Amino acid sequence: MDKELEQWHVLLCPVAMTPAFTHCARGEAVAIDGRKVPYLMASGAYTIPFSFTGHPVVVIPIGMQIVGKRWREMELLAIAQELDQVVGSFQNPSGY
Repeated sequence: MDKELEQWHVLLCPVAMTPAFTHCARGEAVAIDGRKVPYLMASGAYTIPFSFTGHPVVVIPIGMQIVGKRWREMELLAIAQELDQVVGSFQNPSGY
């Protein structure tokens, strides 16, 4: 992961494999595109790898996680702040 991030300041990737899914009991399978996916896979498949590698992550409320270089948390936070200004303040989806 360190080698992959050498040429980039950060990595942008989704937080989850789906939009927010209906609340369910922890461990209960989640329906994605008409099929059942294990809860941990649906909720953590895109976040858990960075816990293993030790890379810092910031999530902004558009379903995006910003992955930074290890030991460069302040740089990551500065980039996250800039992206947050670009996307604007969070607004609840219609109907909520």
